[in-house]
Amino acid sequence: MGEAKRKRANQKSRAAELEDRFRSLGIDFGRPGFYDTPEFLAQERLDPRLLEAYAEWVLVRPRGADENAKIREIVPRLADIVNSRLRRHDWIGGCVAITGMVSRMLDRMGIWNVAFKGSATITNVETAETRHFAIVDESQGAGYQTGHMWLAVPPFDIVDMTLRFQHWQQDPFQEAIQPVLLAESTEVIQPRLEDLVAPDLRRRYRDPDLHNEKLPDQKRFGRIFSARRFTAGDCEFRLVPSGVSMTDVPLEQINVHGSRGAPAIEIWREDVAPAFGLGADPE
Repeated sequence: MGEAKRKRANQKSRAAELEDRFRSLGIDFGRPGFYDTPEFLAQERLDPRLLEAYAEWVLVRPRGADENAKIREIVPRLADIVNSRLRRHDWIGGCVAITGMVSRMLDRMGIWNVAFKGSATITNVETAETRHFAIVDESQGAGYQTGHMWLAVPPFDIVDMTLRFQHWQQDPFQEAIQPVLLAESTEVIQPRLEDLVAPDLRRRYRDPDLHNEKLPDQKRFGRIFSARRFTAGDCEFRLVPSGVSMTDVPLEQINVHGSRGAPAIEIWREDVAPAFGLGADPE
């Protein structure tokens, strides 16, 4: 059996296992976003890792050619709409709100997705310069979250609309980052110390095992949700997930009081719903 066939067989088997698990728990898994149904939330209180089962289901559930074609048509269009809003509002450092917003929009459009929090390492392939948004870093105050966030929207391994709009502090390296990163068939990699721990902390502690000490669950998590590498434009990207991070509020409440950007529901009603011929509010 070839590697591709083996992967499909493993995914099919795992999907069946997850279906059986959800059924046994009384969870309806038929629609995107079922992680916030009352049945799911009740079971999650008993098993805090249940959200990982949701994420894994998104990645391994069977998809046909028609569904893949629909996703490949919709996701780039949605990304362009969101990108225009980021530029319009100079929406910097909003990866948590924006990723949650896009996830909820995709749910409304019937497209399965999962949000990850973790680390991003970017290398300019021309100059070999690197930049890091590491999950193990020092906090810069209230409301600040270390690392980065992105989506997996199969067949896209990576959907990232915010890396270009992180806090780059006028670093010219930012200009090499494409505003929208969409990647299929990425390479599975093993995370390194330098992927997970910020440069200042590595220099301070000089401990080659620091990432394992700070992230004791990383190896277990990484066996389920792989770190991935891909190239876009002049840059190579290494994205290492360390957790599943789905928003716990509806679209109407995302960025309602944000100091930057616009309320998510405004973007949906004014831009997204009209562009796709959808109702302003779900049925």
